[in-house]
Amino acid sequence: MEIQVRYIVGIISAIVFFIVIGEIFAKYFLGLGTPPLTVVHSTIEYMYKPNQDVYRFNNHFIVNQYGMRSVAFEPKKADDELRIMGFGDSVINGGNLTDHSKLATSLLKDKLIKIAGKNAIVENISAGSWGPGNWLAYAQEYGFFDADIIVLVISSHDYADNPTFQPLNKNTHPTEKPISALFEGFERYLPRYLPLIPGSTNVAETDQFVLEENEKTIQKGLEDLTSFLKLAKSNSSNVLVFQHYEQAEIASRNTRQGNQPEGVTTELGS
Repeated sequence: MEIQVRYIVGIISAIVFFIVIGEIFAKYFLGLGTPPLTVVHSTIEYMYKPNQDVYRFNNHFIVNQYGMRSVAFEPKKADDELRIMGFGDSVINGGNLTDHSKLATSLLKDKLIKIAGKNAIVENISAGSWGPGNWLAYAQEYGFFDADIIVLVISSHDYADNPTFQPLNKNTHPTEKPISALFEGFERYLPRYLPLIPGSTNVAETDQFVLEENEKTIQKGLEDLTSFLKLAKSNSSNVLVFQHYEQAEIASRNTRQGNQPEGVTTELGS
């Protein structure tokens, strides 16, 4: 009987030991357990939960009081301050694999401070799969914070990327912190690498929202984009729009419809 008790205690101790080691490994080596959280919004559709400061995959991820991927700042601009508001989607957002210091907005801020010799802030107003409707709703909700310059970074598919207000997938847009780092690894990432697991519903973030390009969605996207730009111009005399080529366009050397004047197919140069 005593041998059986020791055997059971040994098994339990071994299980607890491996769980503890697994939790430490998942949290401190893999960077799991602290995903940036998303909140549902009635007009913006979704955005980052305000006031977050976490490390994800060992990258520093900061979300300020306005749900921007930027440090906190005062709503009113100081007299000696250069203020830029940058809007975009996953391209400028960087995702979980980009440290705060490596964001384009962070790098631009550092360069402007050195060049201008005065205080500058460059805010990152973005989220994965955002489009014109999201930018417009955000601007209508929060405004442009006395921006000297408003920058929009856009790509070919954005002209038809409209809010759908679908329920968020917890594996791509978590709204609650997981029970533990180890649990998150098993629930969220193991199915991705073992797709044959029955009942697996894990998807990549880019698969969360299916883009439908038709006459109706294109018209809606372009109307929201026009409204956003008009609103931006009414708040700042400097509004810059940067439209970049997508990887598929570069590979095929042909632009998509969203990057073509009057629907004319353009072949990219070598």
